[in-house]
Amino acid sequence: VENLRRPVRFAEATRRLAGEGFGAFVEVSAHPVLVMGIEETLEALDAERDADTASGGVVAVGTLRRGEGGWDQFLRSLAGLFVRGAAEPDWKLLLGGPHPRVELPTYAFQRERLWLDAGV
Repeated sequence: VENLRRPVRFAEATRRLAGEGFGAFVEVSAHPVLVMGIEETLEALDAERDADTASGGVVAVGTLRRGEGGWDQFLRSLAGLFVRGAAEPDWKLLLGGPHPRVELPTYAFQRERLWLDAGV
């Protein structure tokens, strides 16, 4: 009952963690409703600071979504962290074995076929 009567202080906790250098926030719940609150808190924190100390690069993602659970959704969330600059996961461990990396072209108009031919 005590926990229900006290203020949550969620924004304060988020600000403190960002101030201490935490750069990735992962909400583990059946429906990620706090991700938006984390992002808004960090945007407000950036507005208060100057550009040199802004928390740019801080990422917030949810793991599950209502009606969209399972391994596929977890991997999408993990990929969301990775593409936003969080540490690279151990893909071999996650995907269950050695999978060759395919280097993608860095120039948009560089023509290189990356798909197998239909008869192969």
